[in-house]
Amino acid sequence: MPHGGPNTERVLILAPHGRDAEIASEMLREAGRHTHTSADLTSLCLELEKGAAFALLAEEAIVDSDISSIASWVKDQPPWSDMPIVLMTFHGDTPGRVERAARYENILGNVTYLERPFHPTTLVSLARSAVRSRKRQYEARALLERYKLLARELQHRTKNLLAVIHAIASASLPAGAASEEFFGRLRALARAQDLLLEGDGCGASLKHLVAAALESFSRRVVVDGPEVHLDATTAQGFALILHELATNAAKHGALSRPTGKVTVQWSRDAGSVAALTFRWMERGGPPATLPKRIGFGTKLLEIAIPTVDAPPRFDYSADGFSYDLRVALYGATQGSSDVPH
Repeated sequence: MPHGGPNTERVLILAPHGRDAEIASEMLREAGRHTHTSADLTSLCLELEKGAAFALLAEEAIVDSDISSIASWVKDQPPWSDMPIVLMTFHGDTPGRVERAARYENILGNVTYLERPFHPTTLVSLARSAVRSRKRQYEARALLERYKLLARELQHRTKNLLAVIHAIASASLPAGAASEEFFGRLRALARAQDLLLEGDGCGASLKHLVAAALESFSRRVVVDGPEVHLDATTAQGFALILHELATNAAKHGALSRPTGKVTVQWSRDAGSVAALTFRWMERGGPPATLPKRIGFGTKLLEIAIPTVDAPPRFDYSADGFSYDLRVALYGATQGSSDVPH
């Protein structure tokens, strides 16, 4: 694709001084490469948006220039992309060369240096390697797109299955407390599926899960924790746990009284295993008492999510109920900290 496109193998050239652009373009065309020469960094970034296999830049085009535009483009690349950049440098040692090289690598990312004068074979070889690298990136993009498509299809099928289960249970289970608990847990899973679908099936934000579970009690809940994106399995487990905790608090705990409050806190642990420490604490309600028997809800709170180091901790005290657990984070991301609300 000589004019760009999703799988283009064209080469973008920026060498505004002398005949470097003309000579490099001729060498690459003789090797079967399509080229496009840009006049400045602004036009280069516009062409990068259209697509390229790699960019060939002359050092003098950026050494004393404002390179914020290309730096922003490099930073904002999608996860699959790592645009190869070949930088034609000045010959021999020059003052500040090491410092400049460190700056280029920090700003431009995937940089290869080509010292002038160079043999045509050297440029063609670098071009071949850069194009091969870019084609592998295109393959990675295709795999990611396929994964997202399959994940969304699976999430839709799961949501449809939950609807079928709900219909069967409605026709089969007798009315009563047990059936209401079952349907409540099923609705919690369905809400989690909605959040997963919003994230292309790749997981959900813990903050959003907490908000969905405690929407009816928002004025009596304090949420304190950084933005954490959970994988799909962990998100589903947290949806069940939060539903169970909220239901118990509304029936028997702090949320059963007007003065009661719930604090939901979590933090990340960047130790040997990336982990999340989660805490649910109730205050202002009736004293918590150890249950006489272990019901399904308690069992669910124990096993819904695999924990790290120790099982979840249940604290039944006169001040109120507390629940703590620590879970491993696989591929989770963190953003800026939340302000409690």
